[in-house]
Amino acid sequence: MKKLITGLVIALVLLSCQNEPKTATATNRYSYPDVLDVKGTVTVPQQYGVSSFSDLGTWHSFSLIKDDNKEQTGCFVGPYLMRQQQSLWLSSSFIGLQIKDVKDESIWDLSKAKNVTNTFYPGLLKQSFELNEVEVNLYLFSINERSTIITADVTNKGSERELQLGWKGSVFAEAFQSFEADKQSIQVVINETETASLLFTSDAISVNDSTYSVRETPVKMGKDKKHTISAVFSYTFNNEELEKYTALNKSAITNADALLAKNEDRWNAYITTLMAGSDNALLDINTYDKLGVKALLTLMHNWRSAAGDIFHQGIVPSYSATYFQGLWAWDSWKHAVAIAPFEGELAKDQIRAMYDYQNEEGMIADCFFRDLSIEGVNWRNTKAPLSGWCIYEVYEQTQDIEFLKELYPKLLKYHEWWYMNRDHDKNGLCEYGSTDGTRIAAAWESGMDNAVRFDDAVIIENGEGAYSINQESVDLNAYLAQEKRFIQKIARALGDVENEEKYGKEAVKLTKMIQEVMYCPEDGYYYDVELKSQKKIQIQGPEGWAPLYNQVATAEQAGEVVKVMMDSKRFNTPMPFPTLSAAHNKFNPEKGYWRGPVWLDQAYFGIVGLNNYGFETEARQMAIKMVESAKGMAHTREPIRENYHPLTKEGLNAKHFSWSAAHILMLF
Repeated sequence: MKKLITGLVIALVLLSCQNEPKTATATNRYSYPDVLDVKGTVTVPQQYGVSSFSDLGTWHSFSLIKDDNKEQTGCFVGPYLMRQQQSLWLSSSFIGLQIKDVKDESIWDLSKAKNVTNTFYPGLLKQSFELNEVEVNLYLFSINERSTIITADVTNKGSERELQLGWKGSVFAEAFQSFEADKQSIQVVINETETASLLFTSDAISVNDSTYSVRETPVKMGKDKKHTISAVFSYTFNNEELEKYTALNKSAITNADALLAKNEDRWNAYITTLMAGSDNALLDINTYDKLGVKALLTLMHNWRSAAGDIFHQGIVPSYSATYFQGLWAWDSWKHAVAIAPFEGELAKDQIRAMYDYQNEEGMIADCFFRDLSIEGVNWRNTKAPLSGWCIYEVYEQTQDIEFLKELYPKLLKYHEWWYMNRDHDKNGLCEYGSTDGTRIAAAWESGMDNAVRFDDAVIIENGEGAYSINQESVDLNAYLAQEKRFIQKIARALGDVENEEKYGKEAVKLTKMIQEVMYCPEDGYYYDVELKSQKKIQIQGPEGWAPLYNQVATAEQAGEVVKVMMDSKRFNTPMPFPTLSAAHNKFNPEKGYWRGPVWLDQAYFGIVGLNNYGFETEARQMAIKMVESAKGMAHTREPIRENYHPLTKEGLNAKHFSWSAAHILMLF
């Protein structure tokens, strides 16, 4: 085996030598400016392609103006309201600084400012400029799950003068129902439940249709004197929230410096954690520190707080795609594992959010959204069983035994649900299926929606509301075998001796069945099998290396699977690990979704699978090849994509994709 891939290893070693590790990585956020490009210009509510920044689970985001956009100097772009199927930009700039010279009654034209810089640091947007011997630093950052503070530090570098500072802005006329001023605030009613508001320290507010202007009390400023003004934006979903966050923000608005320091400490702690890396890392953080920060930012920008029909905070797949403003089971397990070292409470709540939608039988819904009146819960299918792995890994990071006690009975119920509803012949090997008897929902349950291996599958009934396809899937059963081992570990941690023994024995039995039934010695790969005949469905996809990731293959079998994985005509493509062998006649990365594109979760499973069976060098080299080959992934400010073309290496489908970022973080 080693001889077969010597040439590849040598080539990849040469590749890695082009990226020698730096001596040390920085742990301060100011060492990572503009890791993502969040600059843009917005002219209509449905403006697409402009990336943005959010934090702390807000359902809104902001962007920086482009460097050549002099007309909007003093402004930030947005906000962007993340609304299920209806996300929109409320404004091209809802809040911008005003400066008035009291002596000559002139309002300064900020477009004439010099030395204008717009910079995105992790957790912070900053704009700086100079005009008329005055230095201005504008900051924008989140302060709670509904609110963002905008603060301006204005320093007079010239002779004494009297200045009056303030804010101005507008909203798109088609984006709201009403626009009015209240005491020290502007309230923009989006619909009967949603309100966007701005809170000021002054009540000198004038409103005209969809624009406003507010002036603070004039202040005399001697040379080198600094004066700070702030405003707070909130996006809330009912009157109770509006009142709650208005009260919270009245104290926050006069405490900007302390809040900024808190924000900086939090983000520096994240970066310190990231740069510490791990003894088990398959990517070197010293070499790919900017990629690591970009991956972390991707998850944090997709963080959403509890709201409406989402009862616990979590991470959505992608804020930039309106159809992804919800929580999905398979995605959530991966997000939680990745974010646990940084935000343990978020990781735990991500898991709780999915278990909030566990029914009496034990099934967990596929996905759900903040407003179920727009789109309901998908109870047609669940997703592949990775929650045992997820729960245990989050426990390992947080050491919260009470969390383990809370989730343990729910996990057991979900695990057993598979055998009651998705094991048609009760032989201990499960099938993907659906609750509505449709084959498409059964394919969705696998997570690999249109994978070629399901093309000829037939749906069969197991009982009322329980259907399977007529094939036992190797990845499903490999996940279940591994989940039994995680349940065994959890049972041991909780002192449940009976279940520790029970699930340990079941894991051994299921592992042997997978090895004997689903492995094909003729071509050295694992396959789904047809239910009655046990004939192997010889379509080579990433499900075939799931036994390596889940550690259910024999060493000999794993060695043969690795040969298939490392074959340049099949899976070792220019960007490695496509979701269908490149040698298959249905290989179609451009339009295939799960018929060829590289999905980073499956690539990660492949890389870890290599490492699990002693192919450590190959695992690390393939991890390097993956991140180096993918266009826009490493060494750029482009967003991380949903998937990638294995031949052209171009990014495909949604941008700012969470589980792609999650698996990059896991490699560190």
